[in-house]
Amino acid sequence: MRSHVLAGSALLVLILSGRVVRTVQDRTPDHHPALGVAGARQLAVKPFTTLPEGVLFLRLENFSTTKAAQDAATPASAVVESGGKIWLLTLGPKGVRSSGGTLVAEIGPVPEVPAATSYVLDVNEADFGPEMRTQVAQQVHTHPGPEIFYLLTGEQCLETPNGATRARAGEGMVAPANTPMQLNITGSSRRDAFFVVVHDAMKPRVTPSDWQPSGTCNK
Repeated sequence: MRSHVLAGSALLVLILSGRVVRTVQDRTPDHHPALGVAGARQLAVKPFTTLPEGVLFLRLENFSTTKAAQDAATPASAVVESGGKIWLLTLGPKGVRSSGGTLVAEIGPVPEVPAATSYVLDVNEADFGPEMRTQVAQQVHTHPGPEIFYLLTGEQCLETPNGATRARAGEGMVAPANTPMQLNITGSSRRDAFFVVVHDAMKPRVTPSDWQPSGTCNK
């Protein structure tokens, strides 16, 4: 199943916007905090108390300066730096644009976010080469909230009990909360992507799962 996406001039992808309370910048890629995969790094963890109303999308925009991005942020936004660019990721309704920003993508609809008294917008980046294919595929897991991907380079396929979803550079995809999943790096080039989890602030971002994928992404 091809992801439902639109970007800048050609594709539509979700973005989250808001001020960053804690960021992790300018460090080398480390191990996934729970699953032990090198190449993933956490960029920001933005707490907020109220979900935006209506059907939600994740909007990704570029800004010329960090201050400009912070000034345009909402409570459900995060400002990060990656690839020499300033990014504003905002969770909100479709079609909204931030003053001073350049739209990159708007992804969604975002699956339902389980109700909580407080939330976090957990923004991460993972850069995996083809040699990481086996190790990444071994990390079957779940998240307590929906996950949103935006691919900067390469290709991926995500298998869940609902089937397989594929995306390539410039596209995005979403996955529901509390759903076992297996990420597969496909194609012959490096896959670099943002992945954002919106979840209950009192729950861990990721939990290993013993669900057994069928290998749909390899067929």
